Amino acid sequence: MKFRLQLKSLITAQYAGEALIDSLVRRFPYHDRDSWLEKIAAGLVLVNASVGEPGQVLQPGEEVQFDIPDFYEPDLDTDYRKIWENENLILVSKPANLPVHSNHRFFFQNMTALLRRDENLPELNPMHRLDRETSGLMLFMKQKFKQKRLRRNPNMIIAEKFYLAVVSGVLTNDYLCVDMPLKEAGCPPVAYKMLPDVSGKASKTEFYSLGTCNNNSLLLARLGSGRKHQIRAHLAYAGFPVVGDKLYSHDSLYFLKRCKDDLQADDLLKLGAPHQLLHAYSLALDLPDENRKIFYSSFFSDAFLSYLETFDGWQGRADAIISKCSADGCDKSLSGEC
Repeated sequence: MKFRLQLKSLITAQYAGEALIDSLVRRFPYHDRDSWLEKIAAGLVLVNASVGEPGQVLQPGEEVQFDIPDFYEPDLDTDYRKIWENENLILVSKPANLPVHSNHRFFFQNMTALLRRDENLPELNPMHRLDRETSGLMLFMKQKFKQKRLRRNPNMIIAEKFYLAVVSGVLTNDYLCVDMPLKEAGCPPVAYKMLPDVSGKASKTEFYSLGTCNNNSLLLARLGSGRKHQIRAHLAYAGFPVVGDKLYSHDSLYFLKRCKDDLQADDLLKLGAPHQLLHAYSLALDLPDENRKIFYSSFFSDAFLSYLETFDGWQGRADAIISKCSADGCDKSLSGEC
């Protein structure tokens, strides 16, 4: 799919005083110097809505705009579902394999951009994140809360988050708690991969087994903290990687292949699914002047559904745990010991 793309960047004091060409090469290295010179010469780079010159010295407050008339993005599943909204918030169910934010490949096809366009709310922003391949519930803020305490910390209204995960392996008990700090690897092959490390940030996740089949387990994960990749990293650490997870299984081999657009059909068979089988299933909100609201998402991908069908009675068990935790805390409380 092709789009007309306009990228805009405001020049701050930090970036002022440089020539336009030097600034572009340093800040946006996905094009080399000659390529940027060609684009400037073609009139595709504007400064304050006027065609830029390579040696033009940029000033604070100026806006640099780069036009791409036929930007190509591979087609993604953008069929999200709106679950609920009020004057401040929108809750949606994101499909698998859809980024939350724009990146160098997907400026138009991402959850935030879709909602901004569909709702005509250019300032709309997510209140939390999901990984690209994770499906399920996402909460977006339409406008700032009137209450001062919520303006300072809007995430106070998110009381509980529960995820479904299909993992490789069978738990010996129905309950598993992983209380292990996490930190970024900071080195190749994937510098931002989260690894267990006592010097990292405190991270705690509870897992409840909902069923087993064919050496796979369906788990309900309850978050006690909100670190990047927390559920996937904790499950890999415990020896139960998420089915389809390219980064935290098989020594990241298939993640590196995806980065090179080199994933093959046989690779997906070995992974067990075309995307990681992790779904933000339930969210409990404490809304101002309202009782606690609990929301669910049953909008699963075909791959996820094919696994769920093998776990009889999982939904009743999951919903019972969620109701108890959301009402008065689970028997195994996050405030207690694992």
